[in-house]
Amino acid sequence: MAIYSFTFSPTGTSAAIARAISEGITQSAGKAVTFSDLTSGGAGELSFGSDDLVLVTAPVYGGKITPMIKRRLEGVEGGGARCVVVAVYGNRAFEHAAADIAGFMTESGFRVCGAGAFVGEHSYSTPSAPIAEGRPDSLDLSDARTFGSQIAARMIDDTLAEVDLSLLADEPSPAEALDNFRTFVMEYQRQQAQERVVYLPEVDPTVCDDCGGCYAVCPTGAITPGSHEADPALCIKCCACVKSCPQGARSFRSPFAPVLSANFARRKSPRWII
Repeated sequence: MAIYSFTFSPTGTSAAIARAISEGITQSAGKAVTFSDLTSGGAGELSFGSDDLVLVTAPVYGGKITPMIKRRLEGVEGGGARCVVVAVYGNRAFEHAAADIAGFMTESGFRVCGAGAFVGEHSYSTPSAPIAEGRPDSLDLSDARTFGSQIAARMIDDTLAEVDLSLLADEPSPAEALDNFRTFVMEYQRQQAQERVVYLPEVDPTVCDDCGGCYAVCPTGAITPGSHEADPALCIKCCACVKSCPQGARSFRSPFAPVLSANFARRKSPRWII
C-alpha cells in the first residue's frame, strides 16, 4: 500500500497542514508518506490501486479551490484508490471548495473517503489588515495530526469508506459580518462593471534589489525575470511573491483585505469528516 500527499501551497500554509496530517497517519499506522509538491509543476503520469491512499491539500481562493491543483493532477489515475481532500481557507468560508476537489478526484478514479477544511493565513493578510495571521498555528497543527490519526485508525480496521461531502459545512459567521461582506461585494461588483480595475502585486523599485526571489516562487510564471511585474493573465493573486520578498519590496493592496480583516477576525476551527 502506498500513501501519497499532493499539495499546492504557494505560501506554505497548505503544506504545513498536509505534513501535520501525514505525521498523524505515520505515527498511528507506521506507514511513510510520499510527498509531492505541485506548487511549481505537475505530478506527471501516476497510477494508483485500490489499496493506496492519496491526500490532496490545496488553498481556497474566493470560496473556490484553486484550479491549479486540478491542472497539476491531470496525469494522475486513481484506479479505485482511497482519497482524502483538504481545503485550506483564510477564515472567511471554504464554501464548496472541498466538494469541488472531491468531485475532480472522483472523476479521476478515486474514492473520496475523507475531507477537511483548515484555516491558514489569508493571502491578502498584512500587518495593517491581519486575516488569520500566523495560522496554521500549534492548535491547528495538533488538530491536523488528530485528523491524520483518525484516518490511520480507519485504515487499520478497514473502515475507511466513501463520505458524503454535504456533511462538511462551514462554521457559521456572525450575521453582521456576512451582511457587511455582502454589501461590500455588491458595491465592488458595481464599480467593476462601471470601470474595471485589475489588482496585482506591486513592486517598489527603490527597495527591490533584484534578487529574483519573486519570480522563483511564483507558481504560474506570472513574473518574468527582469520585469518584476505580474502578468494579469497568469497571476492567481496567491501573494507568494509578496510574503517571500526578503526586502519587503512587494505588496498587494486588495480592497478586500480591510473588509475581511474587520469582519472575519473571530477564530474558526478546523472541520473534517471521515
